[in-house]
Amino acid sequence: MLYYTIDAKKAQFVVLKGMSVKMEPSEIIYDHYKETDELRRNAQGKRDKSFLCVCILEAFSFFLLIKPEEALTIFLDGINSQWETSISFGLGVLQTLLWILVIYAAIQYIQSVLYVERSYRYQSKLEKELSQEIRKVISREGENYTDNYPMISNFIDLFYKMFCPILFLVINSVNIYKEWVQTPKVNFRLVCDTVLYIALFVILWFYFLKFILK
Repeated sequence: MLYYTIDAKKAQFVVLKGMSVKMEPSEIIYDHYKETDELRRNAQGKRDKSFLCVCILEAFSFFLLIKPEEALTIFLDGINSQWETSISFGLGVLQTLLWILVIYAAIQYIQSVLYVERSYRYQSKLEKELSQEIRKVISREGENYTDNYPMISNFIDLFYKMFCPILFLVINSVNIYKEWVQTPKVNFRLVCDTVLYIALFVILWFYFLKFILK
């Protein structure tokens, strides 16, 4: 998604249903602020859903790690009963499928987290501009919000952003290590799984780097 910088002093007119309607600079900023806030809230909802998907996939990945045969049976029984089919495949196929799903869900989650972070900073900037226009302090998502952030909220924030991704990375590292140990000869599936793991590792590395250097 793109951010647009608004020069409130120059943007005096907007087009509404083919007509030119005069608006005050504060109204323009406020409308843009409301739209930004709505987009952020939608991104937060998407972030929470993606996080839940990643948790479910990683929980199943951990179950596959400790009890592979049972995990495969449960997965096949669920697929066959849901779609009324008789699909059957081995652990290798399930593992590769799981890698693909984990990477996809992780990318969706990380994109949502980063977008929400950028939105908060951008809303803080809009609040300062709006405060200057109306000569009143507005800082619901800005300095007042961050200065009075509760400790428990900080912990939850770290749990979301740092602890869980580290835990997921550990689970996947153990998974790929076990695959290499249990595979007597390097094959195409193992190479594919390794490439997927490296991709996930790089994505998470840059994700951590983003928060460390911000």
